[in-house]
Amino acid sequence: MKYHRLTHEQLSELHYEFAVFLSTHGLDQKKWQEIKKKEPERVDQFLDLFSDLVWDRYIRDCEFLEYSSKNQLFLFKITPEKAYTYILKTTNTTIDFTVPTDVHKVFQDLAADPLHILEGSKAYDTDALDFIYEYLKKGAVKTEGAYFKAIESYFSNSSK
Repeated sequence: MKYHRLTHEQLSELHYEFAVFLSTHGLDQKKWQEIKKKEPERVDQFLDLFSDLVWDRYIRDCEFLEYSSKNQLFLFKITPEKAYTYILKTTNTTIDFTVPTDVHKVFQDLAADPLHILEGSKAYDTDALDFIYEYLKKGAVKTEGAYFKAIESYFSNSSK
């Protein structure tokens, strides 16, 4: 297994897609119920294979990631060669980057003190898919890149 198995809740949300997946493997509901009763190891194989397919599709479609802690926000733009990163750091104890309203407040005034913005890029140790998956496991979320683009625009339009 390349990734990890989807949770029961995730599998429940994808029940239709899983049924289609099983049908492409020649399994209807009756055959699936029979396998569940008599061949639990095959059930695990199907669940693992389906999970890998879902994760692979989700990760391949990922262009931006956000990862936050209380006083830091990491914004990533994913390209095939490297990840571009903006890191926002604050020493203001009233700001918590894990709270969406606080993040929105920070983006209303990027020049405010005590906000520090670092910029960088890093080539992948293995490949982009592994990089994305590792950050997703840590709690990063896939986004449309609005905050990354806002910082990018801020720097292209300022003399900072």
